[in-house]
Amino acid sequence: MRVLFFICALLSAHNTIYAQIPSESIRGIVRDKETHQPLEGARIQANDISGISDINGNFLLEKIPTGRVHLTVQRTGYQVYKPEDILLLSTKPLLLDIEMSPEDGALKEVLIRSSRNAFEPLNELSVVSTRSFTVDETERVAAGINDPGRVALSYPGVQKGEDESENQIVARGNSPFGILWRLEGIDIPNPNHFALIGSSGGGLTVFSAQLLSRSDFSTGGMSAEYGNALSGAFDVHFRHGNDEERAYRAKISLLGIDLAAEGPLRKGRSSYLVNYRYSTLGLLNKLGFNLVGERVTNDFQDISFNMVFKSKNNKRITTIFGMGGLSEEHYYPVDNPSERNLTHPDQWEDRVKPANMAVCGTTWTFLPDEKSYFKVVLALIGSKIKRASDTLDLQDIRYRYETQQYLDRRIASSITYQRKLSSTLRLKTGVIFNDIFFDFYKKTAPRSSLTDINSFQIRNTVQGKGNTQLLQQYTQFHWQFAPRWSINTGYHAIVLLANNSYSIDPRASIQYQLGSNQRLSFAYGLYSKTLPLMSYYVRDSMGISFNKDLKLLKSEHFIAAWHLFARQNTRISVEAYLERISNVPVELNPLSTYWMLNFSEGFPEFPVVSRGRGANTGLDVSVEKKFSKQWFFLVTGSALSAKFQLPTGKWYTARFNSRFSSSATLAKEFSLRKGNILQIGGRLLFSGGFRYTPYDPVLSAETGYYVPLAGAEYTAQVAPYKRLDTRISWRINRKHFSGNLSLDIQNTLNTANPFRVSYDAISGSTFTEYRGNLVPVLGFQGDF
Repeated sequence: MRVLFFICALLSAHNTIYAQIPSESIRGIVRDKETHQPLEGARIQANDISGISDINGNFLLEKIPTGRVHLTVQRTGYQVYKPEDILLLSTKPLLLDIEMSPEDGALKEVLIRSSRNAFEPLNELSVVSTRSFTVDETERVAAGINDPGRVALSYPGVQKGEDESENQIVARGNSPFGILWRLEGIDIPNPNHFALIGSSGGGLTVFSAQLLSRSDFSTGGMSAEYGNALSGAFDVHFRHGNDEERAYRAKISLLGIDLAAEGPLRKGRSSYLVNYRYSTLGLLNKLGFNLVGERVTNDFQDISFNMVFKSKNNKRITTIFGMGGLSEEHYYPVDNPSERNLTHPDQWEDRVKPANMAVCGTTWTFLPDEKSYFKVVLALIGSKIKRASDTLDLQDIRYRYETQQYLDRRIASSITYQRKLSSTLRLKTGVIFNDIFFDFYKKTAPRSSLTDINSFQIRNTVQGKGNTQLLQQYTQFHWQFAPRWSINTGYHAIVLLANNSYSIDPRASIQYQLGSNQRLSFAYGLYSKTLPLMSYYVRDSMGISFNKDLKLLKSEHFIAAWHLFARQNTRISVEAYLERISNVPVELNPLSTYWMLNFSEGFPEFPVVSRGRGANTGLDVSVEKKFSKQWFFLVTGSALSAKFQLPTGKWYTARFNSRFSSSATLAKEFSLRKGNILQIGGRLLFSGGFRYTPYDPVLSAETGYYVPLAGAEYTAQVAPYKRLDTRISWRINRKHFSGNLSLDIQNTLNTANPFRVSYDAISGSTFTEYRGNLVPVLGFQGDF
């Protein structure tokens, strides 16, 4: 009887506990993905609760238990929409903007069963090498720390740059320089804190995860609207704030403080969303964790916002958006001069590296009729990167040996027009224009002596100030010419008026639906990219710019892809690719092996010509289960080859030819009492090491510094890169408060990975430098 009484009491308590799970509502708009028209009559079901969208596409589902929600949207004439299971918090309604794709004729039943929405990119015209990501994904990937650049390391064909502390990514053996960043339809300069000169990366992105909406990442084969890129693109969008209720979020972690707020400006019609972030990475140094390096401090802060104004019928939307970031790295010398190693220049140097950027703009989207839409974007953009480097002698006397400034201000605009010409044919065209005001200079001197480290001769190597323009125009067609066949074709034109270089790049892709769950795709595209703008203003001793006539970099992409949409919300993908690169800056000196894309940052500061070539080939394989039933995984493996050719006609192995890369990412959630959620996850990265040229022992001994061995260019390779990241979090849901306690650990096993090979003049031998410390990021986030 006691046992029976205990069981009955336990069951009663169980029912009482789950009856206390708080509930919230889900609201949003359902649209046609092709025309952006609001859709009436769509049936939205969240778990066991359903509703219907009204004449303006709006819907409301109330009293939904918080936690993970399985969402399904259906409407006659459209493919079933099934995203990943979404997280509903107890502190605010969930606002969704759902885009549904029309059915493809004879494949009506097939496409309903496959329900591939969670795997498809936001831009449906990018049919290969592109996937979308959400803020939820940036939060649950171990050591992603809400940074799209770090989350992308989990994707096929992607591996990290050579520096552990940076978020640079190497896509398919290409230099990180080739990545494009786009925000709300406009191209933007490097949007990273601690931005690197002449690169697309830095420490971490200025984007706040609190503002991210569903966005796209490509490793190649982009559609015609993307230009000024070689190897890939991030296409980032901001979400809309809550236009019914105010909500607040505060987060504190070892990386700093986040404060966010959102709410209505005019209830039901307009909203605001803002986030401020301040961080002092130096706190980690004081705890013994050197994220960047020994004797290095970091400081950054940023703000992001988005205001949205909608018409009553959802056919006119205006937004005002912006973000800005301030950051600075400081590299200190060893305090005691007597303890400084003369052969390690960084022990004698005091270097300050500030990097600031800002974007402020507005968008206007208008639906003139039932078959088309316009989107206009206008923005002001500013980027300022500086360098100030001093060296100290034995008496600690300072000498400024390097001063750099790269100031880039832009008026950016874009116009997009899309029209559904018929049930099988669609047009998209647009213009992107940048009016650029710049001020570049670099005053520096080479280190000429190891015994007298202040014996420099300063010279001005870069000097440019003025105004130029960058114009891009594209047109593309999507044609469903048969029930199982579709084709995308178009072009992208780009003109840089700084030196009147231009290109018209053809793009085409074709897609065949094999059956109920398989798809074949083939894509071709020519991609052109400007050099870092300061490249055109490098000067000789007479003040004459000698690289002004360099051509646009070019890369041809040939891609074949096969996708299998299996059961249990799983996709298997195989992509083979060939990239042919041309117009790469090289030296005409037959003894030089300089090839610009062997570097992840910087630009040539000596006479070069656009005669270098390259070829990348590879195979990317991935198996992915979308987040459903409280877990997901992504396993990838890539084999690759990257080579370059100089004007002599000889081919060499490229620096980023690691031969292979792989990753395994996993996350699992457990539902606890009262709507609480426990999440655990991990990510394993394993990739081949990057290449370097072995040293010449004779010449290195004579000069006292590392001299590469002639004829052995990039034949040596550092050991493979290995890293395990882990994550654990505990989320609580109460009626008026939701909290999330998390611990992300980058490099959980504290693995030291090879960073580079250097030369020790005293011992007359080389030594390998290692980077990689265990970096824990403990944080607590509260929503109220």
